[in-house]
Amino acid sequence: MNTQQADAPGRRWAPWLVALLAIALVGGLALGVGAARMGLLPESAAPTPTPTEVVVPHPTVTTGSSTPRTCSIADDVTSSAALDFHGIVERADTGEVLFARQEDEATPTASVMKLVTAVTAVSTLGADTRLPTTVYPGTEAGSVVLVGGGDPTLKSQTTSYYAQATASIAELADAVTAAGGATTVSYDDSLFTGDTWQPSWNDADRVDGSTSAISALMIDAGRADPTTEYSPRTLTPSEDAADAFAAALGADVDDTIGIEPDSEPIAEVWSPTVEQLVETMLLDSDNVIAEVLARLVAIELGAGSDFDAVDAGQQLALDALDVPTAGFVGADGSGLSRDNRGSAATIVGLLELIDEGDDGLGILRDYLPENMQSGTLEQRINGVPDGAVQAKTGYTDQVYALAGFMVLPDGVQLTFALFVAVPNPETDATTTTITNRNALDAAATAIYNCGIELTNR
Repeated sequence: MNTQQADAPGRRWAPWLVALLAIALVGGLALGVGAARMGLLPESAAPTPTPTEVVVPHPTVTTGSSTPRTCSIADDVTSSAALDFHGIVERADTGEVLFARQEDEATPTASVMKLVTAVTAVSTLGADTRLPTTVYPGTEAGSVVLVGGGDPTLKSQTTSYYAQATASIAELADAVTAAGGATTVSYDDSLFTGDTWQPSWNDADRVDGSTSAISALMIDAGRADPTTEYSPRTLTPSEDAADAFAAALGADVDDTIGIEPDSEPIAEVWSPTVEQLVETMLLDSDNVIAEVLARLVAIELGAGSDFDAVDAGQQLALDALDVPTAGFVGADGSGLSRDNRGSAATIVGLLELIDEGDDGLGILRDYLPENMQSGTLEQRINGVPDGAVQAKTGYTDQVYALAGFMVLPDGVQLTFALFVAVPNPETDATTTTITNRNALDAAATAIYNCGIELTNR
């Protein structure tokens, strides 16, 4: 029934007609019930046998908001500093899209790609999974082989930047010494194959201290200084780990020695859980942890074990989660590559899964940086209350990105993904600057201030 099509105002019914209609209604109800009992009507079709109850039809419920939406952020997203703006904002409680601009068009992702890595790692590997580093007897007398299982947080000394690191070279060396010691060390990093440095990465990221060459066998995520977040990183992670292990044993290194066939491990240590690794990856935007997890997802799904397998593994995991992937390219797990592509719709699809909390993904919400409080947002978006925005940040010379959740003063939550990107990243020589980041933060602030009155106009 359309409640807008009621009788015209002012119409009156004669008393005798009202009485006649009442008699007909009661009689009809009785006849309907009797017909159902005799099998003429299905039981479900019988009218309710309580003629005195008045049922008032409700208006059709929609997912749209009844709040007038008149608040525009057009000036913020079309400014020159906003470059080529892609984004989508929706109400988490209703799914209503409040704002959308090029939301289905793939764009460079930067470290927002780590949301893909986080979701696929937890859903594929399991939040409680730990990664082993193992020592086996070698094929030569007095030799042992150090075998990497993907733990980038393996400690070379007692202190580490990674407060949650649980495995150390010293622990492995103590176990080998207790078993009789060793005079020669070899290593096995064959879990990961292919290049250790993604061809599209800029070597400046290694020198500046955010990224190392990637191996299944690493110590301190390749840092020269194990105790600091940003430290020059190695191009020889496996060799460095073997050298540190040999030094702890007072042994030499000979990488030609293999594992003794059918042997049992002499020693084994275990990484933090995948959940703990993901926490560090999201809060600190840790590139090395992201690369290791993405590679392990690819291996788990049978996609391969090199950089090329990362995209295939992510695609398989996203398809299994029913996340839209049109235009998606996962050139790496960290977002460092200029070849990564993803749409705002893909990223919001991931955020919806996190918000729903199925398959253990709800834990990821707690590990997103909060504005003016934690992680890579600790000193950003000061125009809204502290902690009102929880989001993953991203930056390369092609794009600034921000994706996550906003909680408005009335408790309503918005889910969003925003990108300020170079218009033609394949050919344009333009590079992003702090001005573009400020434009992104201004757009996020404007969205918060508009709240559920945000309009797409």
